[in-house]
Amino acid sequence: MKRSIIALALAAALPLSAQAGEIKYNYVEAGYNNADFLGDNGTGFYGEGSFAFNEKFYGTVSYRSATNDDLGIDISLDDKVDFIAEVGYVNVGLDIEDIASDNADGYRVAAGFRGMLAPKFEASIKGYYTDLGGENGGGEFGARVGGVFHINQTWGIVGSFDTTKLGDENINTWGLGVRASF
Repeated sequence: MKRSIIALALAAALPLSAQAGEIKYNYVEAGYNNADFLGDNGTGFYGEGSFAFNEKFYGTVSYRSATNDDLGIDISLDDKVDFIAEVGYVNVGLDIEDIASDNADGYRVAAGFRGMLAPKFEASIKGYYTDLGGENGGGEFGARVGGVFHINQTWGIVGSFDTTKLGDENINTWGLGVRASF
């Protein structure tokens, strides 16, 4: 089974601060990905990047793949925590060797918090709604938690866990990787 998720998001709009304290919105990261889907575990890789257009707007692009897994609005709560809201395009592909193949497009909206819990540790939590349209599963809610241990101002170790549904099936995905902030 091969399962790929591509999420693409571009700039956002609210005249509110996109950065708080040491939270950086310019980064690239890549790492290992593990997904539990239809009772099988799949492994693969992921890549993600974010770019702050200015202090108020940022965009992200991500790709997750597992074989056998945004227009952003930020509201600064204080100098260590941001409220984040995202809107993005989602493309999900499913390929079960010699059995079936399918592809669906849709959108995702998300809201949550991102902040510095300690001088070198950043955490995030968000809930999201993904809609792939009628026969491809309709809309489903999910959640993501993540963390970054900042080794220095450029490099960090990242980890995340997502849980959601696609139709009647639960999808649990976790990732572990490296981030370069700039």
